[in-house]
Amino acid sequence: MLGYSGQIHDIRDVSRSSHRDAYRLLRAMLRELRHERGVTQEALADRLGTPQSYVSKYELGERRIDPVETYEICLALDADFVAFVQKLIKKLKPEGGGSIASAHRSRRSRR
Repeated sequence: MLGYSGQIHDIRDVSRSSHRDAYRLLRAMLRELRHERGVTQEALADRLGTPQSYVSKYELGERRIDPVETYEICLALDADFVAFVQKLIKKLKPEGGGSIASAHRSRRSRR
């Protein structure tokens, strides 16, 4: 496979672990934002035109949401989407200022 199979495996390892951590943080931040706004899952679902289970499932990690859905949730909570994403990025950056993937690679190389 032209010598790429090992590289592809490394990319998948990085994306799995960092993706899980990043997604967990995203879910926590969305839940925190909803609580800060004093909005119930039912009220948010009503604003989104979705069933309450939609909100419950993405908050619990049983359903994934994409960037457009995240934008719509921010709008429904009267929150600035760009500021929300900037806060997420800031929380995701490791101490050294590098990317999550580079931090994961450096941890793996120390093993």
